[in-house]
Amino acid sequence: MSSTLPKPYISSRLVQQLLLTVIILCTISLSLTPFKLQSSIISQPRTSRLWPRELNITSRVTSSICTNPPLDNCAFYADCLESQYHCGEAGYPIGYGEHFCEKFGAQRGELSERGQSWMLNTMHCLQTQLVPEATGATVGVTCDSLEKKAFESHAGCYVKNGLCTLPLTDWLAIVHIVGLKTLFESKEAFLATLEAEKGCLKAYLFFLGDLIF
Repeated sequence: MSSTLPKPYISSRLVQQLLLTVIILCTISLSLTPFKLQSSIISQPRTSRLWPRELNITSRVTSSICTNPPLDNCAFYADCLESQYHCGEAGYPIGYGEHFCEKFGAQRGELSERGQSWMLNTMHCLQTQLVPEATGATVGVTCDSLEKKAFESHAGCYVKNGLCTLPLTDWLAIVHIVGLKTLFESKEAFLATLEAEKGCLKAYLFFLGDLIF
């Protein structure tokens, strides 16, 4: 007599419960997928991208105008110095640098062709002297230290770009446009630079009279 195993019995109710369980699990899995994707995006470090504000600050500080100021352009003072140090309207970047840069540009017609060339090169020299401060290469910069360094660079930039070789008419125009007493923190330092520079005797005597009287 052969024995046969009974066939397993699965009720329709059990099948329905199994199907319902599968559907519920699939639904839960699908609903969690967007959350996982969003979580993975949020968890990514911010170093992988620059947000708009950071991008704006970075591009401003490292832009070419700050590392290599263009000739005949005054934007360096506001975009590269004032934007970082906030010295105010009376501070050096706006109150002196930008002010006299724009004043020279507006009144360049008073200068001869040589005088205008001197003016452009001198204004460029004054800006390049402050590139380390503009790019953050110099640490611990304050408005006072920035102003001190800027004024100390004036005499050298003026003289080394050919101030002494300009005609008398240009010297008179420079005094009229800029007012040397305003631009030089120390008139003694300016006169000493003129005195030490070869070929500057006439300029020394001229500006000596203007600075004293």
